[in-house]
Amino acid sequence: MKSKLAFFIPAVLLLMNIQAMGQQMKIYPVTSGEMIFSQSSASFTQEFLNQYPNARLAANNVRYTVFFHLGQYIHFDFSNTFGLYSGLAIRNVGMITDEALPQTVSFTGDSSLYSDYKIIRRQYTLGIPLALKLGSFSKHLYFFGGAEAELAFHFKEKYWTGEFDRDDSKTKEKQWFANQTPTILPSVFGGMQFPGGVNLKFTYYLTDFLDSDYKVSGNSQEGAVFNVSDLSRYQKSTVFFISLCWQFRTDELFGGE
Repeated sequence: MKSKLAFFIPAVLLLMNIQAMGQQMKIYPVTSGEMIFSQSSASFTQEFLNQYPNARLAANNVRYTVFFHLGQYIHFDFSNTFGLYSGLAIRNVGMITDEALPQTVSFTGDSSLYSDYKIIRRQYTLGIPLALKLGSFSKHLYFFGGAEAELAFHFKEKYWTGEFDRDDSKTKEKQWFANQTPTILPSVFGGMQFPGGVNLKFTYYLTDFLDSDYKVSGNSQEGAVFNVSDLSRYQKSTVFFISLCWQFRTDELFGGE
């Protein structure tokens, strides 16, 4: 009998607590925008460096974007201090590299002519986040963290040579559902919400941004013009960013409670 009571009493208390949380729970929509400051960490494979010993790579450029970032989220506040949210978000993410690359393909190691390139690659993604949040929701002050899976649906690559002047002649390529990056980009994130509808968030992608299996056939031919779009030269290409987000409750905007 005592063992049954030992099980029954905690179960009743748990059910009462869940019921109380359900009575307090608030569900509401939030619309959000972002300013993204992204950086990347990238390197060439040793095989590529053995073939082209004068090749160089720098990937510490900050990439700033504000267009087009839009999120629509549903928040579930189980109490004033604990909740979660999920939803959908469209964002523009990518990386910038400065690279010294050979002008022609060589397998004999005597490629002496190199060009300096500024290369920008980005994807538009559609993400589904799931985050927990802890703090004071009535004061709009809380911490949050979670994970997100993003579907990459529109790729763009552009690069130019010279003094890295954006007014110089550029080579551009755009493609829907391209193979240059993984189709799904998983990430983890965390941040802090401040009063006034602004929050600060850090996001780190768990996989390489560029797919090193993406090869261009022309780069397998001796003497051919080296194709910058070949991604097999990258050993790693990780992306992370800090974003400044602003958000507002959609129901309040349109006169809801």
